[in-house]
This record gives sequence, structure tokens and C-alpha cells, in this order.
Amino acid sequence: MCVLTYVPVADNGFIVTSNRDENIARPKAQPPKKIKINGVEVFCPVDPISKGTWIATSKCYTMVLLNGGYKKHEAKAGYRQSRGQVILEFTKWNDPETFLNSFDFNGMEPFTLVLFKNDNRQKITEIKWCSGEKHISHLSGELPLIWSSATLYDQNATEKRQSWFMDHLSKTQTEISSEIILDFHNMGGKQDQENSIKLKRKNGIETVCITQLEIYRNAKFLFYNDLENNTSNRFVIY
Repeated sequence: MCVLTYVPVADNGFIVTSNRDENIARPKAQPPKKIKINGVEVFCPVDPISKGTWIATSKCYTMVLLNGGYKKHEAKAGYRQSRGQVILEFTKWNDPETFLNSFDFNGMEPFTLVLFKNDNRQKITEIKWCSGEKHISHLSGELPLIWSSATLYDQNATEKRQSWFMDHLSKTQTEISSEIILDFHNMGGKQDQENSIKLKRKNGIETVCITQLEIYRNAKFLFYNDLENNTSNRFVIY
């Protein structure tokens, strides 16, 4: 929900990894499971408050939501719908352009939705809702990418985290693997307590779990590390 990395790997595959940064007082998420929503099967962890999720994969898409748009905003009371429902809402249309034109963004707290096409990494779609306006952009899936939540990280912190990520990848002497990426999500920027990838701030905001999806032509795996319960599980989705 608060930091996301993407790395293309061999055989036209890719690896998506997300750290969820939350107040530790929030009820713990339920471990990943298969659910059916709007006729679409998705595999995802479930937030007990919103009954939604921040990361999910379906047959067609892998979907990740980050809090905030382009800049930090002041939270208001009475939002129409939890951002945790956005990924599940996307399954009504299962198409970025149709979602952009059909979903009711009004009354929603700012968010960033990143959509990865499982069978074609050439084009990654990013949809932002910020300052009452919606934006869509397309990114190349042939290069590593990193996103940080605008609600927790300012521009300076975002740029530092991008530098740490690229430096981590450049120092890798072997083919990029899921373990190498997980190492970054656990250890990246550990010298900076306020902005490290695995976060632990004095105000109770910290990384509560790490979710990683490996997407290949004929295989899909999900790794889920619950840092609050100190447990981890690896799922073979197909």
C-alpha cells in the first residue's frame, strides 16, 4: 500500500512487491485467499475494516493500490467509499480505460491504482485520483519501477527511495530473483529511520506485511510475510 516495486524478469515475467505501512493499532489483515467478486476470481489479503485489499491478482491483471495521489493531502471525514474497495471495484470492468470512465471517483480519498497485465508486461497503467481530478498514464514494463505513497513520503524521500532501489539492483551480480527484491524490501535504506523501505516510525506507523507476486507465462506465485505475527507463507496460484 505504501511502497511498490516492479521488476521485469526472464521469460517475459515480472515481480511485483508491496510493503504495507499502517498504524499498528489497526486490526491485522487476513492472509491471502481466493475470493470471487463481480464474477472475477482474485487472490488477495483482506483488510478487516474495509473488507477490501491493497494488492490482488486475477487471471488478467495484478493490481496494487497506494494511498494518495501526486502529493500529500489533508484527510477529511465522510469519504464515500474506502480505498480498500477500489481494486474490487475495478473487477466490474476489468479494463483500465473503462474503469477510468465508469467508476465514480467523487467522494473518494486520493489514491494511486497501478495495473499490470499478466500476459503482457509491455504496458503498465497508472490511474491517480488527486485534487478532484483523475489521471491516467502508461509506463514501460521493460524497466524496474518503484512507487512510494504520497501520504507518507515527500518528494525528497521518494527520490531517495528510488536511488536506493536502483543502487540495490545495480549491485546485484546474478540474475534478479524474488529473494533479491525481498532483501531490498526488508533492508533498503535502513540507515534512514523515517524513510526506510521497511518502516518503523515513532508514531506507530510501520511496515506490517510484505506481499510479493511472481507472474510468469505458465506459473504464478504469491509470498506473504506477516511481520506482526512473524509468519510467512508462499502460495502456488497456478
